[in-house]
Amino acid sequence: MKIISGVFFLLHCLSAASRATVAQPRGIHAPRDRDTHLLDARQEAATGNAAVENEVKDGHCKDFMFLFLRGSTQQANMGLQPGPQVAAYLRQVLTPERIAVQGVEYPATLQDNLCVNNQLCRPSEVTSASKQVRQYMDKCPKSTVVMAGYSQGAAMLSRLLSARLVEPEYRRRVVAAVTFGNTMQRYNHNNIPEIPAESVKMFCNDFDPVCKIGVPFGAIMPDHRDYRPSAKPAAEFMLQRLATVDKTIKTSAADMSFTNYESLGFKFHDLHLGAAKGTSKPFNDAEALAGLDYIGVVSLSGKGAARVDNIGVLYEDMAAYVEHGGKGGQFKRIDLKEGEYWTKTEMCNGKKKKASRIGYFRAETNKGSSPLELGTKTDDNCITYESGEGRAFVGMHGESGDEIDSLGLISYPIIE
Repeated sequence: MKIISGVFFLLHCLSAASRATVAQPRGIHAPRDRDTHLLDARQEAATGNAAVENEVKDGHCKDFMFLFLRGSTQQANMGLQPGPQVAAYLRQVLTPERIAVQGVEYPATLQDNLCVNNQLCRPSEVTSASKQVRQYMDKCPKSTVVMAGYSQGAAMLSRLLSARLVEPEYRRRVVAAVTFGNTMQRYNHNNIPEIPAESVKMFCNDFDPVCKIGVPFGAIMPDHRDYRPSAKPAAEFMLQRLATVDKTIKTSAADMSFTNYESLGFKFHDLHLGAAKGTSKPFNDAEALAGLDYIGVVSLSGKGAARVDNIGVLYEDMAAYVEHGGKGGQFKRIDLKEGEYWTKTEMCNGKKKKASRIGYFRAETNKGSSPLELGTKTDDNCITYESGEGRAFVGMHGESGDEIDSLGLISYPIIE
């Protein structure tokens, strides 16, 4: 009991600290045009750093229904990732006219995720979520349903389907149930009881302690906090399951190209190659930024020693950094003042066992304040990147694993 109480206290402090970080106002980029791209389809409403989806609740019935339960501390009803990305891939293939996307509402507090067995801390919330699911299915009785959940939302999904909180006639309509970083995956032996195994797909990052060993408070670890790379295979699994009902459905989705995001005002600057392409997991911050009402960079952080291990960006009203890389190296951080923008970056290569990596990273602002310097300065392929007149860097794209293997910058227009 003392251990559990201590963990509660730790999580409470971490949660409070992260909220305090974003209290200070910073420069904000202008709202973007929402009419040009499928990533914005049906996401007209957004709260802070998360999308809102209420197509089933507020709209008309369609052939298919995607219900998503977000993770702990994620805002709105879809969160920042991976729900919005899965929805984008489904719409890409099925078209927005055929699939309705709906976020299932529940508090998603960090403390409620701390469960040391296969019971959620507040069963009443599972009951409430299951009631919503039944209501949505009752409204559209002919819609074929796919569902997904991330972190605590994955546990909610597992509970409401396996605890017989929804009747068999509802469960039979769920042709695909997908989880990301499921806190109950270990306890349920990689299955969702009451749901056929062929209808279940569970994604668990290699070093995610939540789903690998069943440690709920591992939700604060970096390897649990980004499942965007799993969005495409998750959507393709759902499409394969939907194709068992409708043979005309394509079961593969195209990669989201930079062109899609450039139409929203993002510019992708040249990729600085450390390691060869395909060395580690790709990332693209535009996937997250495309769901924001505005883009305001609050601070930059990272870790490094001999090379660059980790880089993160914190945005206005966002509780956690969007970060890439591993856990090694010395932590550094700079905060941006009002009217201050990230406008210049120098990168150099470094060596890891004779193989190239990103060895040095230096970010500067338009105000000339202290830069963020990570890693060790070398003379190997050093290149300086500038955001350009009227623009500022707001994110990154590239590949990362335990370190930053390749890195490109993303800029966006500044509106004073």
